[in-house]
Amino acid sequence: MDALEEQAGRLYDQKQYPEALDIYLSLAKKYPKTEKYSIFCGNCYDALGQTEEAIRYYKKASKINPVSTTSLLALANLYYNNEDYKAACKFSNMILQKSKNNVSALLILGNVAYCQKQFDKAFALYEKVYHLDGSSYIALINMANTCYDLGKYVKAVDFASQAIRLYSSSVDAYIILGNSYTELGKLEKAEASLLKALSFRADNPWIYNALSRVYQKMEDYKSALSFAWKSVLFGGNVQDDQHINFGYLLYECAEDGKEELAKHYARKWQEAFLDNKVVEFMAGAVLEDKKIKKADPHYIEKIFDIFAIDFENTLKGLDYMAPEYVAESVKKNFKKDFWKKTNYLDLGCGTGMCAQKVKKYIGWSTITGIDLSQKMLDQAAQKGIYKRLEQVEIVGFLERDMQEYQLITAADVLTYFGDLRSVFEGVASRLELGGLFVFSISENLFTTDDFLLMPSGRFVHNMDYVMTLLKKCGYAKLSQERKALRNEGDKVVWGYVVAAEKVIIIEK
Repeated sequence: MDALEEQAGRLYDQKQYPEALDIYLSLAKKYPKTEKYSIFCGNCYDALGQTEEAIRYYKKASKINPVSTTSLLALANLYYNNEDYKAACKFSNMILQKSKNNVSALLILGNVAYCQKQFDKAFALYEKVYHLDGSSYIALINMANTCYDLGKYVKAVDFASQAIRLYSSSVDAYIILGNSYTELGKLEKAEASLLKALSFRADNPWIYNALSRVYQKMEDYKSALSFAWKSVLFGGNVQDDQHINFGYLLYECAEDGKEELAKHYARKWQEAFLDNKVVEFMAGAVLEDKKIKKADPHYIEKIFDIFAIDFENTLKGLDYMAPEYVAESVKKNFKKDFWKKTNYLDLGCGTGMCAQKVKKYIGWSTITGIDLSQKMLDQAAQKGIYKRLEQVEIVGFLERDMQEYQLITAADVLTYFGDLRSVFEGVASRLELGGLFVFSISENLFTTDDFLLMPSGRFVHNMDYVMTLLKKCGYAKLSQERKALRNEGDKVVWGYVVAAEKVIIIEK
């Protein structure tokens, strides 16, 4: 038995999991009352991605030795790693019933709370671990990271510094330290901390990204773009977040008067990532590519997945008013007494901000929302106002949907389309005669072109083009109001809120 066990252990340590599993299965069968063999069978199955079998053997081990917490901890970790947070909490709490100060179980509960953005709860659990074990590097690094997310940057610096005293080559601690100093405006200290992190992990794209932020705040765009470029190269095609960050940096560089520098990197970016749709669109926006007629759907999905959780709080800081203005236009123009029931379609519904405001003005209604970002739809679902939510592209949905609607809205959505014909025709195909289409549109104050793609990745439109196209697609304008739709940096984005009624059917 000892020789077989040693052989299985060597194979397991060498990550030869199928071979190790064969031996552990035979040992578990021969010695059915030995807990550790069932646990190792579970470990091998977990490493091979066979979750159900791993769970079965961990539960078997728990029955063999009900007093032990080892199998329960394996279950808690497995469920946590598979993002089944409810089950992870269940088994962690079972451990705490047996051993109330089990630091591993407390850490898992803290990690679950952190992943669910319950940062205060997460911090309290990490702090308890630290009180139980003052030498816990993991507790310190997690407290530092949680304080950063809570905006408590001074405390984040303190905990990260303590973590470094325990583990002097901690990349995570130096990254947290650097990011916290950045938020505190201590840019030289931020630079030094992040360069130290880079000395340990020169292939980590997020360190280059963090350094680019530091240099941007120093108004050193040459260095900022140099480091951001390395973050993109190390991230490769698979890390869309790095590409999106790089695209926004190019936009901000162009906005700050460094157009040629931004365009230089945009061209390099396109050449290096020829098949990347996010790169194609964002670089094209910086290069003022007039061939682009609408934003890339994959790009839209990714940026709004990233912003979904904090979307509404972010918009408050931008004086974002499009949903309110669209709702006011619906109130003025929608003939709710004409319809027995309103079928209402919210295009690019996001988190449901527009429909939530419109709903009170349309009477008895059924609301459908569509959006490209599933994470935005998840937020919208929490409002409880939609009967149907679909993750889908707008034009494709309008072409295949069989419903007829009396009201369709698009708040801050058409800014991702240059050529509006397909949208206007699609909406008209789904609107009942006499139905209302209310939308916001950003105004082209820069050229006489029908539409213009800005470096931000948003389109602005000439209102003569918009009104002419509406008429061609079978609408009559009911109202057109010029509004300050939101802020973008230190500038006001001006546009219009338009209400149009479908008055004729246009045959294609």
